[in-house]
Amino acid sequence: MVLRRPLIGTAISAAAFFGAAIPLAVLGSTSRHVTTYDVVALAVFVILTRFEYQVGVGSAALSQVAFFPLLFAAPLKFIPLAVGVGSAAATGVLKLRGQKPTLCPNAIGTSWFTLPPVLLLMATGEKTFSWHSWPLYATAVVLQSVADVVPAVIYERVVNATPLRPLAGVLATVYGFDFVLTPVGMLIAAEGGWALLAVLPFTSVLYLLSRERSKVVRLSELTYADDLTGAANRRAFDERLAVEHARVVRSGGELSVCMIDVDRLKAYNDTFGHPAGDELLRRVAAAWSAVLRPEVLLARIGGDEFALVLPDASCEAAEAVIDRLRQVTPSETTISAGAACWDGQEPIADVIGQGQDVRNNTMLY
Repeated sequence: MVLRRPLIGTAISAAAFFGAAIPLAVLGSTSRHVTTYDVVALAVFVILTRFEYQVGVGSAALSQVAFFPLLFAAPLKFIPLAVGVGSAAATGVLKLRGQKPTLCPNAIGTSWFTLPPVLLLMATGEKTFSWHSWPLYATAVVLQSVADVVPAVIYERVVNATPLRPLAGVLATVYGFDFVLTPVGMLIAAEGGWALLAVLPFTSVLYLLSRERSKVVRLSELTYADDLTGAANRRAFDERLAVEHARVVRSGGELSVCMIDVDRLKAYNDTFGHPAGDELLRRVAAAWSAVLRPEVLLARIGGDEFALVLPDASCEAAEAVIDRLRQVTPSETTISAGAACWDGQEPIADVIGQGQDVRNNTMLY
């Protein structure tokens, strides 16, 4: 079995995080005691990490509402370790339920955000919340965001080869969401007691609105979905390519297209039957979708022919994506693929033709 790069990235990030969090929990000093409120607040935090609110092509968790008050109630030295373990447990529950976690794959490693605010507040003493100390809290939130975004960027760039432009847009939206929710967390910390529970209806409403919005989007997407594989169809491919082409014409950037064929599908159908061939195509599309970034469009545009639209991707990045698809393609088949990049002048139809030419030169019949 070949270890996937996301698994390796997750293991490295998690090991480094626990290497910092465990010594802090064991050797750090505190004047606070663990209370029932701390346990409840941590549970609320873990639950809210699962309540993701869709924003554009990314998603933001509502957990900032619970995390900030936790800094002024629980023993600070235990918070990073508790958050890391809680995040791992929540992700594990989703996995056992057969659901795909939608947060950044290095779920444990993303707990790095807890360390800077905890260390800053420990250095200034485990004091109760005070509005007069708002510059200190603002600094803590900024450090929290930096400690969160740096591992995320490294992970997405190194492991997933995500282009900077779409990544920056998603992160700006997600962390903007955090900054909007921080004042709510400050109000809860200032009120103290069980005020945290008062915001749960608010966060639940946001979550339900997000779910309803996702259902509407999903119904709309069915018009552009391939009935067999669930990938986009030819109509979706043509429209998305036109949109991305207009975008790069207007604002610059790169645009790549990949044309992919599943090799010897006819022979597979003749040997095992068309139902088996259909199932193979479904598994191919599912395997590819699992390793593609959200901004990449995978479309089935013919019987055994697929295509990718890769915004902000160079030819080298497109070739890397093809290599990734080869690695996860079911063992019963192989693929022939070609990539082409728009040069800023030629008609976009010529780019598709170039990708088809490269693919045809490697095709197995």
